[in-house]
Amino acid sequence: MDPSGDVKNKVKQPVKRPELLTLLCIFSFIGSGLAGFSNLFIFLTYDNMDQIIGQLQIELPDIDKLLAGGKRFFLAGFILYSISFIGAIGMWKLKKLGFHLYTGSQIFILFLPLVFTPSFPFSFVGLFITIAFISAYAVNLKFMT
Repeated sequence: MDPSGDVKNKVKQPVKRPELLTLLCIFSFIGSGLAGFSNLFIFLTYDNMDQIIGQLQIELPDIDKLLAGGKRFFLAGFILYSISFIGAIGMWKLKKLGFHLYTGSQIFILFLPLVFTPSFPFSFVGLFITIAFISAYAVNLKFMT
């Protein structure tokens, strides 16, 4: 109460999203969105992929090892990248659940090739980028509810 006896309306100010979190989310929207779309495209066109690659007339190293994972590999990739995208939307809205969805899906994405295509080499660059993003998002958890 103020001295006159009136109860002041305490309006909660919305938490402003930090610039780093905004930038991370934008990168995640782009990365997860493109990866999810490409996995969905390959899943839907998997039976014709040899023909499509032949028409591109470009060299795609190790594409045969990736395609050896089968349609389920690309379906799983689409699902995981979609969860990652949804997680980024959650963090954009300052929700901790978004962090957990993003983190879980990104960890599964790291090991997805090992499950479906054991001959495909583990991506240490992917591991580094995943750790960097998860760490940067973790620093921003204090702004999320």
